[in-house]
Amino acid sequence: MTSGMIDTDVIQEPPRTTPVADRVDVVVAGGGPAGIAAALAAAREGARTVLVERYGYLGGMITGAHVVAILGVGDGYKPLAQGFTADLRRRLEPLGGISTWRDAADAGEGGDASSRRHSGEYRVDAELFKWQVAQMLLEEGVTLRLHTLACDPIMEGKRVRGVITESKSGRQALLADVTIDASADADLAVRAGVGFDNASHEVTLGISIEGVDRARVDAYRQAHPEAYEAVVAEAKRLNGGDMPDGKRLLRGIDVANAEDLTRAEVQLRHEAFSALEYLRAHLPGYERARVTETLPQLGVRQGRRIHGEYTVTDEDLRASRRFDDGIARLGVYFPDWGPIYKIKGLAYDVPYRCMVPQGVDGLLVAGRCVASDYVACNTLRLIVPCFATGQAAGAAAAVAVEVGCEPRQVRIPTLRQALSKQGVYLG
Repeated sequence: MTSGMIDTDVIQEPPRTTPVADRVDVVVAGGGPAGIAAALAAAREGARTVLVERYGYLGGMITGAHVVAILGVGDGYKPLAQGFTADLRRRLEPLGGISTWRDAADAGEGGDASSRRHSGEYRVDAELFKWQVAQMLLEEGVTLRLHTLACDPIMEGKRVRGVITESKSGRQALLADVTIDASADADLAVRAGVGFDNASHEVTLGISIEGVDRARVDAYRQAHPEAYEAVVAEAKRLNGGDMPDGKRLLRGIDVANAEDLTRAEVQLRHEAFSALEYLRAHLPGYERARVTETLPQLGVRQGRRIHGEYTVTDEDLRASRRFDDGIARLGVYFPDWGPIYKIKGLAYDVPYRCMVPQGVDGLLVAGRCVASDYVACNTLRLIVPCFATGQAAGAAAAVAVEVGCEPRQVRIPTLRQALSKQGVYLG
């Protein structure tokens, strides 16, 4: 070993031998909504499946950022999506883990409680979700590897043969006939050489505050309206234009860049705490206010989108386009911000080809990083479309293993039959 400054721009790592920890039919990288549905679907089709997740819990945005609203079930008038979306509700309902929208005041982000109620949307209890989805996967024989990061694809020419992982157990290899990238940002696909687009949306850090005496705040507002407005205006200025209650949106963050993600975490916490300290000092009713929780994951909306065999467009959704290779029929339309069903009564197909990357075999992609244009991605990133692409990827991977073909060669009638058997609504 030598000491001193390294004066080169790269480090030459010595060759090393990486132990093979497992050989399976399907490996799924990422335990968010798409990854959960993918692993479950693959196992239900008889594939020996392992799911790799970097955190110690499953759920992605649902559990890490408390995006507990299962959005995109219907078309604004009635439910459409079935499959894992319905399985999850049936699983959690007897445990008291499901709630629904009742009135306009309860509509939340994206509005329109009536459309949500009629479309069959629901919220989940995040902690029950963590427990039950793990149990669902284990019951189907899926091997879980939590606290494990899927770092790199194992490449044989232009074919993915599995993934390299890093964890407390060290660097290991998982060999698989088919790999599913459900990392949300196409991390494995990009490292395998798949082309992509990368465009950011706002990110959010969920923050919970307690100890605010709302009666005293309202009394001060009524007695001193000008002073109240001045205090609130300054608090908002300190927090980027919003009160420090977890609804702050931060723009210009590349979620595929660790430096940007670090900046977002530090900035959002600093500004929220600074604003809250100001309110504690200047607004009666806030003296005992405190932050009780900042969530472990940023709320992310968009990042990388792969170049697939077909790119879903906004026009495809708005025109209710049908595809011969449709893997789910959905009706949600959410082109940017609310309402969730901006156009009601749609019924479009999500094509299998948007999950098949150009130029690389042995790989499927599921979740918000499927091939789509920027506007269409705002819809496809919702929870239910992620369930749909995940379930289709898992079923397709299992079919490919069973018949011995590449994922891009899977016969669509066979895939649709498998999905239909799993309860997916295909129209």
